[in-house]
Amino acid sequence: MDDEATHLTPGEVRRTIGRLRRPDLLRLAALARVWATGLRQHGADDLLNEALDRVLSGRRPWPSDVPLPAFLSQVMRSIASQWRQEDRREPLKEDEDKIFEEESHNPAACYEMADLVSRMQRALGADPPALGVFQHILADSDREDAQAALRMNTTQYDTARRRMMRQLFEAFHSGWNHESPRH
Repeated sequence: MDDEATHLTPGEVRRTIGRLRRPDLLRLAALARVWATGLRQHGADDLLNEALDRVLSGRRPWPSDVPLPAFLSQVMRSIASQWRQEDRREPLKEDEDKIFEEESHNPAACYEMADLVSRMQRALGADPPALGVFQHILADSDREDAQAALRMNTTQYDTARRRMMRQLFEAFHSGWNHESPRH
């Protein structure tokens, strides 16, 4: 099947979204509130705006046989799920900042942190994609920016991230020691 025949063109998407009226937007906002329930760092407005951005930019192709409310609802559900997973995987930024602020006044803690990062990088040295993901996490890069810089799609990024986690767990799960990590 031809992709253009099964999905709306960018122009069709813009025209359809441009025709939304206040009642349509209120219904979409209500759907966003439902899907945003339980999100720690994002609200319903963020969710609806992100969904519209992904659809308008073409990152989420719109199947021509799916009505607008159903399609945007599923896009918002998907984004909310992604955000929940990210919330579970990474500490809240405020907690992270507090930890780093406390450690920055302690030279021994700074040394230990630098030493740990160095050991972790060596443990990942044989796996450049996993090491790249690790370095972008350290730099607190946006996920999409990291994927672009590493020339990875979402699946490749997630796979490299899982390998990174597995390798770090295998290298350090027995606890901290002053020896080289096991491989």
